[in-house]
Amino acid sequence: MEHSKKGRARKRNPMDPTVEGKRRATIMKRVHMARKRGERIQVTFDKKGQPEGKHGDELMSWIGVLAREHVPIWIQDWRSRDLDGLKEIIWKETVTSFTVEESFRNTCLKSCGEATRNFRYDLYKTFVEEFINEESVWTRPKKVIDNYPNIEEEDWMKFVQYRTSSQFQQLSDHGSEIRTNNEYPSRGGRDGYRKLDREMICQ
Repeated sequence: MEHSKKGRARKRNPMDPTVEGKRRATIMKRVHMARKRGERIQVTFDKKGQPEGKHGDELMSWIGVLAREHVPIWIQDWRSRDLDGLKEIIWKETVTSFTVEESFRNTCLKSCGEATRNFRYDLYKTFVEEFINEESVWTRPKKVIDNYPNIEEEDWMKFVQYRTSSQFQQLSDHGSEIRTNNEYPSRGGRDGYRKLDREMICQ
């Protein structure tokens, strides 16, 4: 059953398969074409250590793809040492496709952690939050099955179990309080602070 809520309009559905699928297909095609030619996409970084330009955007999009396809959605803390092996896989996938120096490894892995957190947030807001008291919330939505086949039923149940727990609610309330009192709110997303820097320069 498709989840919907009458009378509430959203500016953007983050799980829209048309938008998400098109973006993912575009970057994967670029990467795979380069690999076939035995090439890697050249990426440059600015003085703050952030990837810049079109290829920088492509790198961030690729890291987002890796986060959605490799990182289990039920993981609670990206900083855990238990994830060192997974991070190594993601790093190798990154440098196989892009020219990124070892000194920027932490930057890329941090971006992967942010992409993972954003993806979990989108899943929660779209498929869990409004249906938290419904039995169907424990079953993977069709859009998740169709667009993210790597998310197994067991993964989804673990994800929902944590997101509906009192522990998560306490952390969520604490995070909301911090964001409310934060004079400079986080500028997330695949462009992050690079866009913020450009906006500030233009002002």
